[in-house]
Amino acid sequence: MRTTIKDIANYTGFSVTTISLVLNNKADKIPRSTKNKILDAVEELNYHPNQLAVGLVKKRTQTIGLIISDVSNVFFSTLAKGVEDSCRSQGWNLILCNTNDKHERDMSYIQVLANKGVDGILFCMARDSDKKKTKESIQLLKKLKIPFVMIDRYLEEADCSSVIVDHKQGGYAAVKFLLEQGHRNIGCVTGPSGLEDSMERLKGYKKALEEYHITFRNEFIYEGSYDRESGAGAVDFFEGREISAVFAFNDMSAYGVYNSLKKRGISVPGGMSLIGYDDIFFSEILDVPLTTVKQPIYEMGVESVKQLIDEVESGVGARKCIVFQPALIVRESVGYGPAYDPDVESFKENTFFR
Repeated sequence: MRTTIKDIANYTGFSVTTISLVLNNKADKIPRSTKNKILDAVEELNYHPNQLAVGLVKKRTQTIGLIISDVSNVFFSTLAKGVEDSCRSQGWNLILCNTNDKHERDMSYIQVLANKGVDGILFCMARDSDKKKTKESIQLLKKLKIPFVMIDRYLEEADCSSVIVDHKQGGYAAVKFLLEQGHRNIGCVTGPSGLEDSMERLKGYKKALEEYHITFRNEFIYEGSYDRESGAGAVDFFEGREISAVFAFNDMSAYGVYNSLKKRGISVPGGMSLIGYDDIFFSEILDVPLTTVKQPIYEMGVESVKQLIDEVESGVGARKCIVFQPALIVRESVGYGPAYDPDVESFKENTFFR
């Protein structure tokens, strides 16, 4: 059973009031010898304060809830590590909730965390959350009066603090690089169309095409789900279309593209160039290391904790939007496209989708 202050009182012979004053650093008038006896008893009896009771008194539990959509995805596990490391370094506790990308679990976990008395919530919503569902989650958080910060996936009109990446710039950098290498017909594996981050990456894709005076073509766009299965599905979708490169909106989708091409005997980058987004650690150790757009995932986790704790301790909703800049990481999965090689026809003989 948990050791209580009464147990320490019985063990030492001092009153509960005296022990409470010592444990709360309010024992200015208590002799040093008494303090030492009480502190020795605390150690011997392995006493730890009841955090729930402390929270009721102080109206704070020093606990944060983290809601993420898929802990098996390396992006989110890296994010969670940044959050946990930051919490521990500041003496805060963390409760991790994994929703398996289901909106109803978002709603359920928000309520669970509120019942647990967390001081705030870091919220990365499920990928099946369209604008209506996202608003439902935000309304519940505000109804419960819990400080929260949205991470990566966000709603622009949510009126809350957020920690995000400039995804439009990331999409632009990826496609511009492919265009510079001579690719003109570029297949695109997006994330779910209702997610802001996916829409922003698509805006970057379109911006790069516009700079090169290339017409946007819907038949080159495949809506994926940020997983390997949708990357594999994109390969089937692109067959018969005259593309020489694929831009996947996350590395997991890119892995699906890569594996499906490999099964068909199509080499990367010889038969098809490929670029991803995230720069999770597997990307560097593929047979053909993946060119990708790096998100500072761990740093985003650290920053989100900082923003939330500041908001909790100040009692004021800061409504800050912290925007990290992505970086293009060039590796070996992108080769030259038809527009780069003067002998276009002979190059097309080595291009799969035509």
